[in-house]
Amino acid sequence: MVAENHNSDPEAPQAADSPRVAHVLIPYIRPTETFIYDRLVNHIRYSPFILTNEPVINMDMFPFGGPVHTLAERSLTERKADALARRAANSSPYFTAALKREKPAAVHAHYGPVGAAVAPSAEAAGIPLTVSFYGIDASAFLRDPRHAARYRRMFKTASVVSALSADMAERLADAGCPEEKIRIHHLAVDTEALTPAPATDRARVRIVSAGRFVEKKGMELLIDAFEKAVSGGAEAELHLFGSGPLEKQASARASACRFADRISFFGHRPRAEIISAVRDADIFALFSITAADGDMEGTPTVLIEAGALGVPCVSTLHAGIPEVTADGETGLLVPERDTEAFASALVRLASDPGLRSSMSLAARARIENLFSIRSVMRQIESDYER
Repeated sequence: MVAENHNSDPEAPQAADSPRVAHVLIPYIRPTETFIYDRLVNHIRYSPFILTNEPVINMDMFPFGGPVHTLAERSLTERKADALARRAANSSPYFTAALKREKPAAVHAHYGPVGAAVAPSAEAAGIPLTVSFYGIDASAFLRDPRHAARYRRMFKTASVVSALSADMAERLADAGCPEEKIRIHHLAVDTEALTPAPATDRARVRIVSAGRFVEKKGMELLIDAFEKAVSGGAEAELHLFGSGPLEKQASARASACRFADRISFFGHRPRAEIISAVRDADIFALFSITAADGDMEGTPTVLIEAGALGVPCVSTLHAGIPEVTADGETGLLVPERDTEAFASALVRLASDPGLRSSMSLAARARIENLFSIRSVMRQIESDYER
């Protein structure tokens, strides 16, 4: 396949004239990894291609016009030999050969373990490596001695280690990454494509939440807080989007709620439908917590999207969330697991349309200033060049 130029910057060079960057993803690409896809297709000066050792998935959901190189399309003998080499020497002959053949200007690995896997190949090929961390790889995985040891080796050879927030950057530094290598590259959105909706006038305020039904998303705690908020006078309804291993538990908790008729589950939906639902919300809620195994959020993309859509948020003082939602200005933040405080925040916003309106304007301005995909991609590409 011939690489396409995905950017729309009239000053950017055409793909044929652009330096190339190898994005290493294992696999390409999970349904929840919209935040990675946004980085892939919004390059300004670089032409991306994909390098992976697994079968390509979800290409219909995440179309990519550039080259895709995967070990999965090679012979069984080559695949087995590569697996043996990875187990014996922690290095992939396939990645090394592909990087030496393709000669990109930079390698960008997505997630810490992927960076650790490709670091020996990037070093052997003499190509600078950027490794982006996103959440569990910079929280729960740091508790695993095997991951921690592989990270320390990778930190020595990587040129740039990318974190989503100051909180994550501090955790990576504590894990042994030299501070001079750490850059904060926020997750970001296309603020031109995400525009606020006109104000609504409904009998009940619509609260929307979206995310996987896993412990760190706190869906059951959100339902508890919602019940307390309605008991406290909030005229509201709750719409939940997503699926996952804890969906049945959350559904059972909702059924036991005194206001079960105000809670709706919509399951997994395409990104466009979720964005439409968030755009139509009066409040976006995300009850993020640190899971028992240490798993934490990085920076939830949907919070950034909600801000770009001008929807005030209620969330928690967790990971990178305070860098997205400015407490008291663009939304309200409460301590993790504090359902009483979360309920009070919901009541406050639900009962004050003037506050929602002012926070809507402030949220949109904050995302435009700090979380625009074009400004973040300029930062990332500048770090390639360094």
